[in-house]
Amino acid sequence: MDEFSYLEPMQEADLPWVLALESRSYDFPWSKKGFENCFEQGLSYVFYSAEGKKLGYCCILTVLDEAHILNVCVATECRGQGVAKAALIKVLSKLESGLYRLVLLEVRHSNQPAIKLYQSLNFHQDGVRKNYYRVNGWDEGRQELVEGREDAILMSFACS
Repeated sequence: MDEFSYLEPMQEADLPWVLALESRSYDFPWSKKGFENCFEQGLSYVFYSAEGKKLGYCCILTVLDEAHILNVCVATECRGQGVAKAALIKVLSKLESGLYRLVLLEVRHSNQPAIKLYQSLNFHQDGVRKNYYRVNGWDEGRQELVEGREDAILMSFACS
């Protein structure tokens, strides 16, 4: 079991690992340019174990006194072990100690484990953004892969 120990700002040298994890984790992964934009416009962190193993990452867009979590991903073999929760506690602590008063995010309606995680960290549901995410899915009735849209749950965390 790999436990979260610390986080470091994402560097250009992290991108091959981040891009590989991103493409394994999502049907519609971010491009290299998307991550590079985060370097220029916000905060990005890589999550590490005590032994220095990369466990995951997150990207945050900052605007004035708000931080918008855009992307959180944990390596497949480390999921369900508390890595995301421990890392996000540290991220939120960093944001709270900075100039930020509000943290925002969107999460897929179908991603109930993530919604429960965010709720356990005192995020509150603020609304729904209809048809926000693209999805690919198997339609049992038609026996074919179909594309569609999925709602996003809007959530926020008030920094103290």
